[in-house]
Amino acid sequence: MIRTFVRAGTVAIGGVYLIAAVACAGGLYVGSSFFALNVADAYARVPLATAAVIDALDATMANLGFSPQEIADIHSVLVEAGNRIEETVDDLPSLVPLPLLGVAIEIPLPLVVVDGLRITGGLLTDGILRSAATVAGFDVPKPLFETEFDIHELAIEGAASVDVDLSAWMLSTEVVKRIDLFLLGFTLGAGLDLIQGRVEPVVDLDASPEIDDGLRNALAALHLDELTWSTFGVHATVGIELGLPFLRIYGDLRFLLPLSERDGWWGLRAGDFSGLVGIAILF
Repeated sequence: MIRTFVRAGTVAIGGVYLIAAVACAGGLYVGSSFFALNVADAYARVPLATAAVIDALDATMANLGFSPQEIADIHSVLVEAGNRIEETVDDLPSLVPLPLLGVAIEIPLPLVVVDGLRITGGLLTDGILRSAATVAGFDVPKPLFETEFDIHELAIEGAASVDVDLSAWMLSTEVVKRIDLFLLGFTLGAGLDLIQGRVEPVVDLDASPEIDDGLRNALAALHLDELTWSTFGVHATVGIELGLPFLRIYGDLRFLLPLSERDGWWGLRAGDFSGLVGIAILF
C-alpha cells in the first residue's frame, strides 16, 4: 500500500514537472544576430580628419620643394575632394545594422512569470565575411586594394596596399516569457547586453624617403586605430515565432538602453536596437 502510494506520488510529481517543462520549453536558435552601429559622431569628425590630412599633405609638398602656387592648386583640389566626401556622408544613415553569425540557447525555468533564461551570442570577423562572400560566389581580394606609383619628374616612387581587420561581437542574457498558440508564438523578455567591436584599416606603405614620413603623418591624422566601440546596457525584447511547435522561424527585436560606453576618436557606439533572426528548434 505504501509502495503504491509512493509510486503514485512519484508519477504525479513527475507529471507536474513534465507539464511545466513542456509549457516552459527551452530551445536552440541558429541564425543571425545583429545590432545597430551608431556612426553619427563619426560623420561629424570627417571634416576634422580631412582637414588634418590636407595639412599633412601640404607640409609634405612644401618639403618636396613645390612652389606656393603649386601647393595652393593641389590644396584646392584636396579641399574639393574633402567637401564631396562630407556631402556623401551627410546623406548616409546614422544607424547601420551590423549582422553577426548568431546562436542562442534557452534554458527552461518553470516559474510563474518567467519561462526561460536565454543566452545569445554573435560574432563577425573579416574572415567570416570573406567565407560568406566565397559561398555566395564572390571573390574578395586580399588585400582589398593595392597600387604602385611612380612620378618621374619628382623621382618619387612606391607602392601601397589597403586591407581591413574587422572584429565585432555581442553577448546577451535575458529572462523570457513565452506565449504559444500552436503554430504561432510570442516572446517577451528583458536582459543585459555586452557589445564590442573594432574596425582597423591596415595600410602598408613602401614609398620613397622623401614622401614616406609625410604619407604616414597623413595616415596618422585619420586615427585608423581608433575605430572601436564597447557598450554595456539593458534591453527589452519582443519576439515572434511561426511554424510547428518544435521547429519555427524566429525573429525578435531588442530595444537597447546603454548604461556604459567606451569609444575611440571616431565616436562609434552601439545604437538603440539589436535582435536575432533565424530558426528555432524547441524542446
